[in-house]
Amino acid sequence: MILRGDTTHVSYVLNNRPQSQDSLMMFTVDAPGRVTYISRPNPDSLWSADTLLYGVQPAASWGILGLLAPGATTPSVSFESVGLPGILATWAQGKWPIPTCCDDDPPAAPSEDPLEMHSVKGKTVGVDPWPSDRSAQSLLARLRALTQQVCSTPLLWITDSTICSGLLLDIDQAESARASGNPTLAKIFLVHYKSMLSAGSSAGSVTSSGFWLLTPNADLVESII
Repeated sequence: MILRGDTTHVSYVLNNRPQSQDSLMMFTVDAPGRVTYISRPNPDSLWSADTLLYGVQPAASWGILGLLAPGATTPSVSFESVGLPGILATWAQGKWPIPTCCDDDPPAAPSEDPLEMHSVKGKTVGVDPWPSDRSAQSLLARLRALTQQVCSTPLLWITDSTICSGLLLDIDQAESARASGNPTLAKIFLVHYKSMLSAGSSAGSVTSSGFWLLTPNADLVESII
């Protein structure tokens, strides 16, 4: 996860669990901002990579032409989009039979949505569009909301309630210091916030998703206070 200017670069490594009953054929990530780049791993003859519209919403999607068997792992796949790290929907699709038809078939029912009907839906770290308000106060409030989400069900990307309480306290103290005109103190609280994430990541109570969602957002707020 790299935040450069207005653009965020996100990379994923996909693992099909050994106990899976299906091979992975397609992985799609909601990308409501403008996708500016999408990678296709080598060998590129075995991969497709493109943006698509899911309804009116853009998404980044990778197809594995050789299929990913249970227990296998992909090379890194990545995309860039204008926006900030956020919590976005994903769809993992296995191989499923393509419907057939012929002239004497009865009238076809409305087409099924393969993302909804033939995929496992989840959440991951993706790219949210920039908020209209880019002030430190607004981005601190956004960071607080994201922290609450990762500490709560169904995500639970942070499993230690003590870390969660400490992170929220750091944000509240940073906002209080900012509002009082003490940006130096506000930055100290944000540095402590990030150190708690790093320690929790090392201890296993902060998942990689939680760490890579919250740390770049905290970096951003610290840089503009």
